Parts: sequence; C-alpha cells; structure tokens
Amino acid sequence: MADDELAESSDYARFETHDRRRRLSRRSLVWIVIAVILAVPAAMLPHLDALAGGMIPIAQSLLPAGALGLLVIAVVAAVSRAWIGATVLVAGAVLSVVPVLTPVRAAECTASTPLTVLSFNAKFAGADPGQLADLIRDAGADVVVLVETDEHLINQILDGEGLAETLPHRTKQVSTNAYKGSVVLSAHPLSAEEDIPGSVFEQVSAVATLPDGTAVRVAAVHPPPPVGQPEDWYEAVTAIDEWIQATSDPRLVVAGDFNSSFSHPVFRRLTADLATAAQAAGPIPWPTWPQEKPVPAFTAIDHVLARGAVPRGWASAYIEGSDHRAVIANWALCDSARGVSG
Repeated sequence: MADDELAESSDYARFETHDRRRRLSRRSLVWIVIAVILAVPAAMLPHLDALAGGMIPIAQSLLPAGALGLLVIAVVAAVSRAWIGATVLVAGAVLSVVPVLTPVRAAECTASTPLTVLSFNAKFAGADPGQLADLIRDAGADVVVLVETDEHLINQILDGEGLAETLPHRTKQVSTNAYKGSVVLSAHPLSAEEDIPGSVFEQVSAVATLPDGTAVRVAAVHPPPPVGQPEDWYEAVTAIDEWIQATSDPRLVVAGDFNSSFSHPVFRRLTADLATAAQAAGPIPWPTWPQEKPVPAFTAIDHVLARGAVPRGWASAYIEGSDHRAVIANWALCDSARGVSG
C-alpha cells in the first residue's frame, strides 16, 4: 500500500511540474507577443520620416519617455520570469532612444573667443521681464535670441530693466503680433542683417562683430509646431536647413524654438553639420518644454546650434509666463577665418 501511495505521489509531482512548466511557457509566449508589439514600433519610430497627419512627429517627441516606459514593463516581465520578453523590451528601449540622444562631437578647430548666447521663447511676449533680465545679467549673455516677442517686452527688458547699455544693438523691429516676433539683441555691433524664409513666424539673422574682430552670424529661428500643421512644420524646418547650407558665414549660431528634437529625422538632418551646445551637458536630451503643465517637461525643442564654434557649457532656466525653458549656451568661436562676415 505504501508503494502505491508513493507512486501516486510521484505521479502527482510530475504532473504538477509539467503543469507549472506549461503555465510558465504560456506566460512567456504572451510576454514575447506583448514585447514584440511594443518594442518593434518603438525601435522603428525614430527613423520614420513621415507625418501621418502629425501623429508620427508627435509620437517621436515622446520617445525618451516611451523608452523609460519600456524599461519599466521589462522589469515586470523579468519579475514574471519572462526573460525573452524582458530582453526584447530592453532592446526596443535601447534602439528607440539611441538615435535621439544628444550627439557629442569632437572639436575640429582651435577655439578661443568666448560667446554666450541666451535663447528664449517668451510665449506671446508674456514672460516676466524682470526674471528674464536677471537671467541675462547672471549669464553674462553676449547675444540674446527671443522668439514670440513684441516691442513692448523688448522695451521692458532694455529700458525698464536697464539692459539698454548692456545690449545696445539689435535687429529690426518685430511684428505687432507677439505670436510671430523674433529679435536678436547683442552686446556687440550687428551688421549684414538677413531674414530667413520658410516659416509663418519671423526669423532674422545678423553678423555680430566681437571686440577682437571675430565675426559670427546669429540667427533667430522658429518653425511652427507639428500639431495641427505638420506640413508647415516640416517645410519650415527643411527651409532652415537649406538656409544654413546656403549661408557662407564660417561661424554661424542658430538659436530658437525649433519645435523639433533629435527624435525627428528632419531635425537630425538639419544638425548633421552643426554642433549643439547641449552636448556640453552630456548625451541626455534635457527637456525644455512644456514647463507650465501638470506633466513635467518631456522634450527638448529649444536649441542653440553652431558651426565654427566649440560648445563649452549649457544650462536651462525657468522664467514665469512661458511654457519654454530659457537656454544658456557657452561657446568658444574658432580662431580660423577671423573677421570674415560672409
């Protein structure tokens, strides 16, 4: 009798083991399917140069957050012992985020002349002028690029906040529509002013000549967002790229609200021959928008780019009244071709 009970117990144990393995195998298969459904589109997304009514560029803007989400799900899969599914999810997260990291490029010139640029979207000229003026002073900005501004805010900064002597030079008067206005304010003389076509917003540029004779063209750019007008956004970013390629200035700084990040193929093309000041802060794309929302800022769309210059520092700051963070970029301008103004 004891032998029969032992045999039955052994059979039951084998059945339990088989049933457990079968459940584990089924669970693993489910996780593999889930992982493939999530990871494959995520890995493909940063390479899709398409609009789909604006849905693709909007989804691309969420890629860094999406990669974190995939890693969280991968941890859940690992806890469930779904190792293959967890591995696929991690691979998807890595493949989706690598193309959108801030590119870090080696310096290709000897650079010594410092230049500090502050770039800011004032959100319909509604940003706090006192906070903005304080930030300009603290940063020691040589050049200030403002988009979505108007003459009232500019006058508040220069006259009301006492920066007229610090930034005595500027580009032309801006539009009366605060949604469209762009300006370059400078501590150094400006010349060879030139408009940049392609956007519903004003986009201006001018050559700043520094005390040692170094000349650098500074551009204020602002393509429209992809939300609601994806074709206009794509065409405007492409037009900026074409203008950069056509501009002969050996030293060029392009700053503003690009409404684009390294998640977007069209923006990666634009930056192919440019350095970004953000590389001084490492490869993580530190977000600059949206600032005044229930959710934290999740995408980096405000940039200071350059050629003929080496990035030395990058920081961002919050100013009340705007949903964008201000960006402070420290550069060293290349010594070669000194004094060339294009």
